[in-house]
Amino acid sequence: MPNPLEQIQLWAEELGATGARVVTDRDRLIPQQAVREDCLRNACGRSGTCWTCPPYVGELAELGARLASYPEVVVVQTIATLEDSWDFEAATAAMVTHNDRMRELGRRVQAAFPDCAGLVLGAGGCGFCPTCTCPDEPCRHPEESLASVESHGLDVKALVESVGLKYVNGKGTVSYVGAVLIRCPR
Repeated sequence: MPNPLEQIQLWAEELGATGARVVTDRDRLIPQQAVREDCLRNACGRSGTCWTCPPYVGELAELGARLASYPEVVVVQTIATLEDSWDFEAATAAMVTHNDRMRELGRRVQAAFPDCAGLVLGAGGCGFCPTCTCPDEPCRHPEESLASVESHGLDVKALVESVGLKYVNGKGTVSYVGAVLIRCPR
């Protein structure tokens, strides 16, 4: 079997991702306060209502330490075509597909590399359940929960561009970004 990073890239492409690249610029994995503040402004409506979104996902320093504990990272991008810029149904469906793809990558990494620790990040809020139990009850499906790249304070545009992918992919498209972080014994 190839090394974990190569295998994750192959699986991502096999599962339909548009691009999967290894992160070599660790500076792109430092949480930014401005990104965190964007999440807390709650444009998507999930801040404070989802266990994997701010403020419940953790404090910025904690998230930075979590990210730093994984030395290997693969960024995964999905680009979908929309009928027009108001095609919210297709955009939402593409995000669900992307996050399902990220969950499957996590399952494959866990099965193929059981000695490795992993963290999988998706796009937007978790979205696994129709309604999140947050903040009244514990997460019903912690094994399927998925925090986003943004919830961890990462600048998605800078991260994507640092691995040679484009952030904006043309008129009539939407792009979603996730990441698979791993730490394997040497």
